[in-house]
Amino acid sequence: MTASDSNSPILIRARNLERAYRTGEEVVYAIRDIDLDIRQGEYISLMGPSGSGKSTFFNMIGALDTPTGGSIAIGGRDLRQLKPAQLAFLRCVNIGYIFQNYNLIEVVSAMKNVTLPMRFKGLTEKEARDKAAILLESVGLGHRMDHLPGELSGGQQQRVAIARALANDPSLLLADEPTANLDSKTGLQIVELLSELSAERGVTVVSATHDHNMLAVSDRVVYLRGGEVERVVDREDLDIQVGHVE
Repeated sequence: MTASDSNSPILIRARNLERAYRTGEEVVYAIRDIDLDIRQGEYISLMGPSGSGKSTFFNMIGALDTPTGGSIAIGGRDLRQLKPAQLAFLRCVNIGYIFQNYNLIEVVSAMKNVTLPMRFKGLTEKEARDKAAILLESVGLGHRMDHLPGELSGGQQQRVAIARALANDPSLLLADEPTANLDSKTGLQIVELLSELSAERGVTVVSATHDHNMLAVSDRVVYLRGGEVERVVDREDLDIQVGHVE
């Protein structure tokens, strides 16, 4: 998939998207006037300094927050028109989440962490365990599936989190600074794994990141500043050097 592949359907469409907060008499815009299309199978990185609106936009894409103006649609469904139960179902079935702190349940095994979303979807215990075993094998943890998170390294925990995010075969994978707590070597392994999984499964990946390794595998990089999209750069137009990105 490349950003210029116009044959791929649009998965995410934002139009005049805004999120405003009222503080007394003042209205503060976290994001405003965002227009962006993201196609199925694209690998997108969101970049921006603190206060740029990156986290707010990320939460909008993940149906974790509600816009106060404009619209955002996933798979043609306007999130503002969905009821809470419909949003919950969308988050469970269509979107996989990966967090920088892993957010694993510490008292259960890697296997149980991965099966949990499937049980919410209605799979039997055997169906969920069989599928979780395949997913953990695909992220290189077939030999550690019965271990607790505390018995795994940071990189291994993030691999469990990736397997869990893929549990219900989502069309969209959201990664919030997924390499921030990892050393550079392990972080690069996670970046390469996400890129491979995106290519193999046709999953759209949207990552909020500062990791230049992640930018190098992205189809497009969306730069935000002051709550607005400052520019969108295709991978072939990126000038990535050690410690510097243009």
